[in-house]
Amino acid sequence: MRQGTVPAAYPEPDLGGLPPKPADSKPLRERIGWEALEKVTRFANRVDPGARPSCPTLDPGRTTTLTCTVTFLGEKYDYVLRNIKFQGNGISDGRNEQGTISYNAALTSGPIVRDHVESVLRHQNSTEYVACDMPEHLRFEFSSTKRRPSGSSIAGQWIHVPGISCRYLDPKARTIKTVPLELYEWGAPIHPSSRIGG
Repeated sequence: MRQGTVPAAYPEPDLGGLPPKPADSKPLRERIGWEALEKVTRFANRVDPGARPSCPTLDPGRTTTLTCTVTFLGEKYDYVLRNIKFQGNGISDGRNEQGTISYNAALTSGPIVRDHVESVLRHQNSTEYVACDMPEHLRFEFSSTKRRPSGSSIAGQWIHVPGISCRYLDPKARTIKTVPLELYEWGAPIHPSSRIGG
């Protein structure tokens, strides 16, 4: 078990280390790249100062699907845009038409950071002692393991991470409890009381 301080409040990400959000006047690929970087950072609940997004050139009138890649903690994470639609407003500078763009976007995998998971579990269970059997961070590919449990109080979907469990010292029962690693779709560990059967 690893000993740590019980956070007084739920551990929220500090996104202050992210580069500034690009202005609306910047190229669309830069703005979408920053959006992808923010999504990966929020999922990990940690800023990687060396993280870099990369997006291909986008032709809003012709491109319907696009994949941006974020290099984060040495791993690559894809941010896929689908159903890209461009609505021009008739104003042009001679080369580019102005308008609005809409799309659906999602990560295909996410970074799970052990320190964050353990910190949340300390807060959720009011205990100093927690240990998850995983490396410092890992890249987790989303798949059919992402599902909505019936009979649960969880709104939305959750992600089951097979092969990883966490142990914590229950301060009231004075016993060690083991829970599977399950995350909300935004990357935070699920509180035990939210699981089916409590």
